[in-house]
Amino acid sequence: MIPKDYEDPHLIEKMLQRTKNEAVRSLAYDPFDRNLYWSDMLNKKIFVVSVDANAFTTPKVFLDFSHENTQPDGIAIDFCRRTLFWTNSNFTNSCIERIGLNGSERKVIVRGEMYAPHGIVVDQLTDRIYYVVDQQGIHFSVESANLDGSDRQVILKGLNNEPFSLAVTKDAIFWTDHTNRAIWGHAKFINETEGGANMILKYQDRPRGIVARIHYLTNSLNDEHCHKVVATIKNRILSIAPPTNSTLDMGAYVLRKKYCLNGGEFVAKTTSCICKIGFKGTRCEINECFNHCVHGTCVISSLGLPTCECPRSHFGPRCQWYKCASHCMNDGHCIIEDSGEPSCECKENYGGAHCEYNSTEICALYCKILKLEPDTNVPYGCHDICEELVQHSENGAETYAIPKFEHLEMCQQVDPWTSTVIVVFVCGVVASLGLMLLIVQGLRRFYKPARPRIKKTFVVRKQASPSTDTPLTNRPVATEQCEITIENCCNMNICDTPCFDSKLLEQTLSRNGKVKEDKKMLINSMDDELY
Repeated sequence: MIPKDYEDPHLIEKMLQRTKNEAVRSLAYDPFDRNLYWSDMLNKKIFVVSVDANAFTTPKVFLDFSHENTQPDGIAIDFCRRTLFWTNSNFTNSCIERIGLNGSERKVIVRGEMYAPHGIVVDQLTDRIYYVVDQQGIHFSVESANLDGSDRQVILKGLNNEPFSLAVTKDAIFWTDHTNRAIWGHAKFINETEGGANMILKYQDRPRGIVARIHYLTNSLNDEHCHKVVATIKNRILSIAPPTNSTLDMGAYVLRKKYCLNGGEFVAKTTSCICKIGFKGTRCEINECFNHCVHGTCVISSLGLPTCECPRSHFGPRCQWYKCASHCMNDGHCIIEDSGEPSCECKENYGGAHCEYNSTEICALYCKILKLEPDTNVPYGCHDICEELVQHSENGAETYAIPKFEHLEMCQQVDPWTSTVIVVFVCGVVASLGLMLLIVQGLRRFYKPARPRIKKTFVVRKQASPSTDTPLTNRPVATEQCEITIENCCNMNICDTPCFDSKLLEQTLSRNGKVKEDKKMLINSMDDELY
């Protein structure tokens, strides 16, 4: 439906008669050819019809996706570059595509990291597309990209929101939400300080389509890609005059042409105004630069946006911030240099980029050092201060830390006491670490448990009786056996591993210190020696 009377937009008339089951998802209008496009998710098609056609005109099929894995959802038109964009909300093949209005050069421009993209709009001011995505679960996102799909940006991520369609203005984005049955708004440009989305309106029913007036006849007239198209549309609109049946009607028409202010052009058919760049309002009565800049000069950019040219002393989007505000400390005087940077003129005995250093406090510590070591090099000017602080120092002045003070003229020679202190400090740290290591090692050796002495006793019988005994099974009679205690043998197995008699070894070594063969000291012929 379209308005029947532009002076009363509530009076509408049918533009197209519904013929069968359709599921219209989104609309897009081309002001150059005066064609209306819409997507039908049920029939998987995009239709087109002229707005000048009668209600019984059969629309044409612009794109047919019935044999593709595509569900056409949101659509948008770049009327300057003669291109149609649409979103495919089939989550198995979700993407954003574009095609020329002549039906050529179809291309996928955005794919991946989106579950079900819905509404889409072309922003002629920034040459970008904006679209909303219903992500998996309760997540959603508002995103943006160049017209070729590059430079993809996420404007906003959120929860518990089912976005349907969206619209953009010069500085904001608006979208409809089925979950909360509301319209939300958010800044169009990414800003780290920007908070979350704001609810603009709430409804009883689910809001679907949303449109924002962008005043393209004013704002896009100077755009290099839109100039020819916008100029053609504007001339066609202005050339249409209402029918006049009498001299009275002509007189009223002449008076109405003065209805628009500030050079605005009157549109007779719609009784509205086409404003010049920098003005807005029903009669172009509002200057967009009015009260826009706190300081400085307001100018209208090529995009039709008011911008501020700030003086050297101020900065900010609206020149609202003073560079010298809280810049100098200790009653210093702030001045703006020719380069535009602020600097401080400090009071006597103060210095630093912000007058943050008190030279009297700094010199006070040097004065104490100078009293002990008269040859110490001190900053320029401290000698005079030391003379003033002599009495105070003797009575016990406070000791202050010495900050870096670049604005005092320092002597070239490095103070020798500084290097000595550093060397002594480093040596002390190293010595402390070494002492701690020795203490730890000593404690470990002192508290380490002693190694156990292993002893094992073997019973040996001189002669075994084959008829009654088996070796190593039955214990021999006490009168025919002996016991041997062996310490620290390898495997503690007398049959397989040779062992040493520690006492015999000590006696032999004491008599002959040149014995080299340890095997001579083995326990040999045990039976002969024991019996």
